[in-house]
Amino acid sequence: MKLTILGCYAATPRTSTKPTSQILEIKNRLFLIDCGEGTQVQLRKNKIRFSKINHIFISHLHGDHFFGLVGLVSTFTLLNRATDLHIYGPKGLKEIIKLQLRLSNSWTNYGLHFHELESNESQLIFEDDRVTVKNDSFKAQDIY
Repeated sequence: MKLTILGCYAATPRTSTKPTSQILEIKNRLFLIDCGEGTQVQLRKNKIRFSKINHIFISHLHGDHFFGLVGLVSTFTLLNRATDLHIYGPKGLKEIIKLQLRLSNSWTNYGLHFHELESNESQLIFEDDRVTVKNDSFKAQDIY
């Protein structure tokens, strides 16, 4: 397992820190956790192949955790992505991203699948033959 911190600690862009985003590599699979502004630049600086990211997890809907997501989704289209992309996050994330894509007259040439979490209870989010992801049990107000 390898964790690459692309950004942390900044709710606003700064020269010394970047908004939240991490790449978790487990058994040769990449998982993007949060996608703050500037994530794409940090991915390039760290020589992380965009095409290896098939699952994105957004922790909550504060801008510093997801404002870079619609740009990344659009860049995948420009790079002729063919594989499906799965995005996991709180209820409302799908509406936000779909609205941005629709109003900018953008589209994807790949399957874009949203998995919105509606419960505060611990639940299985993703599982395959190598990786299992569960959310922690917390109440939304605990993050404030």
